[in-house]
Amino acid sequence: MQNEVMFIEDNNVGIITLNRPDRLNALTYSMVEQISQTLSLWETDENISCVVIEGAGDRSFCAGGDVVKLRKEVLADGGPPTDLSRSFFYDEYTLNYKISNYKKPFISLINGYTMGGGVGVSMHGSHIVGSEKTLFAMPETAIGLFPDVGGGWLLGQLDSGIGAWLSLIGAKIKAYDLMKLKLITHYVPSNKIKSLKEDLISSSPNTNEKVNSIINQYCENPNSSESILLENDQIIKDAFSFDTVEEIFNKCELISSSGNEFIKSQLDELKHKSPTSLKISLRQIRSASKMNLKDELIMEYRMVQKCVEIGDFFEGVRAMLVEKDRKPAWNPSNIKEIDDDKVNKFFESLGDQDLILTK
Repeated sequence: MQNEVMFIEDNNVGIITLNRPDRLNALTYSMVEQISQTLSLWETDENISCVVIEGAGDRSFCAGGDVVKLRKEVLADGGPPTDLSRSFFYDEYTLNYKISNYKKPFISLINGYTMGGGVGVSMHGSHIVGSEKTLFAMPETAIGLFPDVGGGWLLGQLDSGIGAWLSLIGAKIKAYDLMKLKLITHYVPSNKIKSLKEDLISSSPNTNEKVNSIINQYCENPNSSESILLENDQIIKDAFSFDTVEEIFNKCELISSSGNEFIKSQLDELKHKSPTSLKISLRQIRSASKMNLKDELIMEYRMVQKCVEIGDFFEGVRAMLVEKDRKPAWNPSNIKEIDDDKVNKFFESLGDQDLILTK
């Protein structure tokens, strides 16, 4: 049986390889634990100058957390909730925060699908290298969740319309748009990623400046042909800059009625998402714009525990990823049935079960 995640030390460079290519390198709880433990060891190891994280295979860096496996194990244990449904997200968010505060250069080679949990273990690092294969999304509203793993904080720092669009729709964007939004720090063609990695190993850089100097030798300008924002930036801002989901729906319907096919397609997407997820995600994104990552992750942990207990998460995973009938029975099924009191429950303190983060 192959290791789900591999750790190699090569010329003072720590290399993490997510090794489930048949599952698009989706994260399991065991992988989260192993990565966290190894990063702690490497951070204080004088023989490790920097860390590189990558995904096995040529399709995916990491397509997210393995929520199918999580759902199966939690249900088998009589939940939700269970100790696993609490500890999985607790330890995952702790890992995301650890990466954001890592004392050594942390270089993410996101050469492929980078979604959900994959964002959390890559895009909080010091260097995020995308390629033409990189496909970013936070698609959680389709499974009754919200942009977590600190992804909500990343989106919250963007323009309010663009951040809400990426959050509520789960829109997929590629390298040109990622560079425009500063969600990646460098663009390197996929056929140069191997050489870049070899150069990083042979040079063993121990400062961000030295890492930048190496990566810059391989950088190019991403192709704009697959950009969504080039043509639709302003219309997205016009439709998604509101602070209520109802206003966003109304504006999308108004723009659609004038014949805008792009917004019509986005409205169709919105109608299939969990109404509860749409409401709490928009609240999250707007709150995150005024937060630091630490406080936002604490908020996310409160939200995710409520999603597991009273939200649509397990039904969404069933419909979209397990049985794949794509007919989730959202509860409630209409945004009009979700008032502020219901939304507020997802943001309430968990008391002594709140997430505690330390550097």
